[in-house]
Formats: sequence, structure tokens, C-alpha cells
Amino acid sequence: METFNKIFERSKINKELLCFWKYNDNDGFWCGYVIDYNETLVKIQHYTKFGKPDGIIIAQIANIKSVDFDDDYTKAMQIVIDYSKELEKEDKINLNFSENEDWDFEIIKKLEGNFEIVSSVELNNSDYITGFIVEVTETDFVLRCVGKIGEDLGLVIYKLEDITGFRINDIDNRKRCLLYKWRKASL
Repeated sequence: METFNKIFERSKINKELLCFWKYNDNDGFWCGYVIDYNETLVKIQHYTKFGKPDGIIIAQIANIKSVDFDDDYTKAMQIVIDYSKELEKEDKINLNFSENEDWDFEIIKKLEGNFEIVSSVELNNSDYITGFIVEVTETDFVLRCVGKIGEDLGLVIYKLEDITGFRINDIDNRKRCLLYKWRKASL
């Protein structure tokens, strides 16, 4: 427990973000900083994935499996917290569409080359792929894929005929864009 206490103390003093993983909970974790702790309990200021304070969590230290710190996710989350007010702002995008069968082409063509807007494109009514629309032709499009914490996942080409929907500039996409720019050092 000595190392846990060192990390908890550092988090408490510096408001350093930590990610807490519990036993028997493989699906989730808490991200926040330590407010206080003792031999059996830790009190955490929790944050949402969009950088907003989300209450206090008090947990038994014995139920904590591991604590991540000074990793890529906690660094990215600190940026999200620091810029959470900017993240809330949604710039309005005027995307008119018609009722013809080329609605997907019309929308994606308007997004082409705009590296300020991350879009999620639904393919075949199932998966969404997310990133910047780099190039569009009559039959396909190139996407610079952006990961959940702003990672540049490279270029991929998709068929236009597979598009079934869009999510454009929603908060998750704005978060990806913010973190992408941070990674590219253009914040």
C-alpha cells in the first residue's frame, strides 16, 4: 500500500488525474483526482469523459484492482478538463440536403477538406467510422480516422454506397477533434 499512498498523495496535492479500476468491473473505471484518503478509503473527485465534474466517489481501497497514472489517457483527459468549456460550444453547420438518391454525396462533399470538423459516418446501418473527410469522388471517400482520444489512425478509403447516416460535430466528435489538435500541437 505504500506505493498507492504515494500516488494518492501526489494526486491530492497536485490534482493529478488517476484512473481507478475495481475488481470484478472490467467494463469501467473512474477518472479523477484524490480529495482525501486513509488506510481503508479513498475519496475521488470524479470527471465525465467530457471533462465535467461528476460528483464524489468514496471507495474502499481493498476493492481497487489498479490505478493508472501518467499515461496517455490521463494526459488526454487533463486536456479535455482544461478545455471543457470550449468543448461545450457547438458551431452551427449548415448542411442542406435534398431528397434525391445522392443525399450522402451532397453531405459528404460539403465536409470534404474541413479539418475543423470531425464526423462519424455510419456504414451499412451498423458501424460508425470517425475522422476528417479528406477526399470525395463520385464512388468513394477518404477518411483520416481519429481515435477516441485523438489518435491519428491513418487514412482509409470507403465506398459511398455504404453510407447510411452521419453524426457531425457532436460532443464526442468535438472531443476527438480537440485531442487530435492537441496531439498535433496546434491548440
